[in-house]
Amino acid sequence: MSNDASSIVKELSDKETKILTEIYKAGGEVMLRDIWRIMGIKSKAGMPFINKLEKRGLLTKENVGTKKRVMYRVKLTELGMAIARDLIEAGSLMRVLTYDLLTRIPCFYCPYIDVCGTTDEINPEKCEYFNKWVYEMIKERGGQ
Repeated sequence: MSNDASSIVKELSDKETKILTEIYKAGGEVMLRDIWRIMGIKSKAGMPFINKLEKRGLLTKENVGTKKRVMYRVKLTELGMAIARDLIEAGSLMRVLTYDLLTRIPCFYCPYIDVCGTTDEINPEKCEYFNKWVYEMIKERGGQ
């Protein structure tokens, strides 16, 4: 991800991120009314998010309605598609890493989990398995 894209991602609100990813999942373009349905918000509450995304160059709005009824289609720009794809991939990676991390915590497999912390002898501070796991996590992440 380029520096420009990284700075844009940091500035996105949760709702803006959700809008981008939902449009991406829908193939890159959707009717504006479908966004309100997916997000569970009214258009009045959602338009500021759409307008911000449009100003940032992440999507475009096109009036596809008639003279009697205004209807908009929103479409991700090339930058919007790239950012939405990165957001989805980062979310998937985070779920995998979190699952991996949680499944390696020794406490989940410990025969003493029911009594851990109830005595001075059996507690996380003195547990060799837990301490070894913490040490390995620090080592994997480049610490010490």
